[in-house]
Amino acid sequence: MPIITASRVFLKQSLGDSEAVQVERILEEQGGEVSSSPEDRHWKLNKNQLIITVDLQPTENVLFECHEELQELGLQIEAVPEVIIVEGLAECSELCRLIADRLAADLGGITRGAEQCS
Repeated sequence: MPIITASRVFLKQSLGDSEAVQVERILEEQGGEVSSSPEDRHWKLNKNQLIITVDLQPTENVLFECHEELQELGLQIEAVPEVIIVEGLAECSELCRLIADRLAADLGGITRGAEQCS
């Protein structure tokens, strides 16, 4: 069993300032302590001594990691400018999945084969 779990949200448009605020709000709703990087492209949720990270990356930077998933979803790299990666220890897998689903729903992204609309 893997030690690290990751869920990805493929965004149809680049994340702006107002969407970055939504990411932080969704993490704060989970309880625990939330911190973010100055440029709002990296967040950390510390809950019950477990850490979940949320990173926003240009798709071309993580293409090697998510190429197969993009193909399975039938997405072209040009249609997905950025990817949100929600990552934590295996014990956090359910919470990572929940956060990814909420992010996809609130930001109009695609995750785990289902398109989410806000």
